[in-house]
Amino acid sequence: MPHRSTAPARKLRPFPLAAAIQALFLAGAAAGTLAIAAPAARAQALENTQAKRQYAIPAGPLERVLTTFASAAGVELSADATLLQGKRSAGLAGSYTVRQGFEELLRGQGVRVVDGANGAYALRAEATATQPQPGAPAQASATLPAITISAAADRETATGPVRGYVARRAASATKTDTALNENPQSVSVVTADEISDRNAESLDETLRYTAGVTPNQRPLGSDDSSLLRGFTIETTGILQDGLRNSGRTFGASIEPYGLERLEVLRGPASVLYGQIPPGGMVNAVSKRPSADAVREAGVEYGSYQRRQLKADVGGTLDAPGAWTWRIVMLGREARTRLARDRDNRLYVAPSLTWQAGPATRLTLLARYEKDNQQYAFPNQLLQPGPRGQVDPGVNLMGDDNRFKRRNTMLGYEFEHAFNDTWSLRQNLRYTRLNNDRTDMFPGGLNDDGTVERYFWPVDTDSKSLFADTQLQARFATGALAHQVLLGVDYAHIRNTDEYRYQKGFVEPLDLYRPVYGKQPLVPSKTPTRADAPSRQLGLYAQDQLKWERWVVTAGLRRDKATQARDVIDLASGAVKPDYHQSPSATTGRLGAVYLFDGGWAPYVSYASSFSPELGTMAGGGALKPSRGKQLEAGVRYEPAGQRASYTAAVFDLVRDNVSTSDIGNPGFLLQTGQVKARGVELEARTELASRLSLIAQYTYLDTEVTKSNNGDLGLQQPGAPRHSASAWARQSFSMGEALPAYAALGMRFLGAMRSNSDGDNLNIRNGGLTQWDAALGVSRGPWQFSLNVNNVLNKQTLYDCGYLPGLCYRNAERTANVSAMYRF
Repeated sequence: MPHRSTAPARKLRPFPLAAAIQALFLAGAAAGTLAIAAPAARAQALENTQAKRQYAIPAGPLERVLTTFASAAGVELSADATLLQGKRSAGLAGSYTVRQGFEELLRGQGVRVVDGANGAYALRAEATATQPQPGAPAQASATLPAITISAAADRETATGPVRGYVARRAASATKTDTALNENPQSVSVVTADEISDRNAESLDETLRYTAGVTPNQRPLGSDDSSLLRGFTIETTGILQDGLRNSGRTFGASIEPYGLERLEVLRGPASVLYGQIPPGGMVNAVSKRPSADAVREAGVEYGSYQRRQLKADVGGTLDAPGAWTWRIVMLGREARTRLARDRDNRLYVAPSLTWQAGPATRLTLLARYEKDNQQYAFPNQLLQPGPRGQVDPGVNLMGDDNRFKRRNTMLGYEFEHAFNDTWSLRQNLRYTRLNNDRTDMFPGGLNDDGTVERYFWPVDTDSKSLFADTQLQARFATGALAHQVLLGVDYAHIRNTDEYRYQKGFVEPLDLYRPVYGKQPLVPSKTPTRADAPSRQLGLYAQDQLKWERWVVTAGLRRDKATQARDVIDLASGAVKPDYHQSPSATTGRLGAVYLFDGGWAPYVSYASSFSPELGTMAGGGALKPSRGKQLEAGVRYEPAGQRASYTAAVFDLVRDNVSTSDIGNPGFLLQTGQVKARGVELEARTELASRLSLIAQYTYLDTEVTKSNNGDLGLQQPGAPRHSASAWARQSFSMGEALPAYAALGMRFLGAMRSNSDGDNLNIRNGGLTQWDAALGVSRGPWQFSLNVNNVLNKQTLYDCGYLPGLCYRNAERTANVSAMYRF
């Protein structure tokens, strides 16, 4: 593992579990005092569905136009298909209530809309003597096909909750609230229900059942080591609420309990986000305030004395529902498989929304996270000698090599609609990271079973400001409906690493008779500080066009970035420049989707990305950014009247300008490297009438280093298996007459791959691995009890050998977790 830099921060007292308990009781009391406001809030929400909204529905067959409008309005519509056969509509553009919109679309068609039960609508032929009067409830008919089944009060949004495992909308691919089957790129959505059912405890675990993802399995204490389409996600590929989660490698981690959903966009995405790895990005969508009261608190206990408390409470602050609030909290104290290790966390995420009027909304989002975790190195012998295999609990780094992170984030999301056409959005977040680290690196495995170790303490401080301002316009030009997005985003990051303490080799550790102890911090005679500021400014434009059954998305972006690193001698003040560069890049995307009847949506797209490269060439010039280019084709199928989504995608992805050794000039680099990735991804997410929910995926991934001077020419990308598959099935049932319950079973398969630790390019291989997960749950009144078991069969294997010759990781063993959740 490469060296990780970091900086100083004031000492905080250790987080006691009792503080979390106290916080949960306070939150419960606060929620109880506000419970009386919930009925008024729900009434306000229903009233809002009758307000005018802006629509841009393109012309086409009347049945399809009505279906599109009903879906956009979030209402249920039923009709006799013969009433609409052969009829066309000029579409709809402007601001309308739901009823006004239907009436405008049906004008002169010989069809009228009537109110149905529970906020639904139905279509009837123009009034006759036997037909009900306008406004009278329509009689239910078992023979009427449902055009859409989305109820007004439950209309899905790209940031709101999703019932079950099947989402229909997302914003990550377009920065607009767009139906998934209108996106010309492959997108997966992991919902909060799925996260809860699987009890995912990290970003890597959350991604386990997602197509195109190779989840990291090493205990690294960070989120940026999983792969998307064969390329590491990296820090720049992890976003929260559309902005970069951290400006620092190995920085802020994602807490799954604080998420409403996790969106995975596969393939280049620089056209909207700037510096992004070519394989894609993940966008963690935070839980937000809601007019519907949220009140739950839970306790968990699991393997390695894992004790955790969590709560999610929120609701309205006033009777009209203009002010809504929410706070998500989690406290954990836990050990791990490694001796002397901890996995402690305190997480608090409050949020507040002010609906200033029908056209203006402001949401404040804050987050505080304190972690005490270790990133581990391999401790298993590839070829055990007569003394046998090393105990997997041996901790090479002892009491050191820890992440003691404190992350503070504060931001807002502002929205304002100027009129029926133009609207403005701005998202902004300030982050501050402090990380006290005592890095300990293994230096070599000796014949006597001891490991050399190198101690390098460093304190990290990181300050980041991220902002994204968007101007959106919805309008029509003849038969074309446009959704134009013009934006500018800005990032300013200041990373500082202070090396104030002595570094060097310390006492080796005996793998068979380890003696642990914390290394003392001795002031250095030559203290230094490394300052690494960076900026990025991006301008982008995008148009989502609709014509007949076609949806075309086109975008273009220009980025300008500056990056630098200077090392300062704290004793003399002397400054030694490391690197200074100002890369720029233009990226784009063009894609088209065709919407067939019945829910089929084939698509094709081209997209590009860029990522800065650090280093210098023999001539002294700075390296240019590496480039990603992808062609993708696929099809989505969302059958009408069903909660199901099926996706198939094929892609051809190339990363150019990859830095590689300059053989004629040792120590310098060339940009002649290239990596290719081709593959097929299949994913299904469905909820069947038999109360069975299913997630399944298969990924075929063919990666190859096609140009390189590093000795890895012709090899796979590290950590990228050719075959991977997973499936998770959840069956709901009843125990007796009054106890809802469920049982779930999951399978995860990763095929053979090149080791992530194959730094010497020896083509060290990991074997294939299949693991099973399971869950059981039962509800009684406001209580829900659950049991989750990962790696049920306790399948154990060595993998990722090569960091040090002869040393390997061992995959996580079987772990179990029991939890109780109380909803009040």
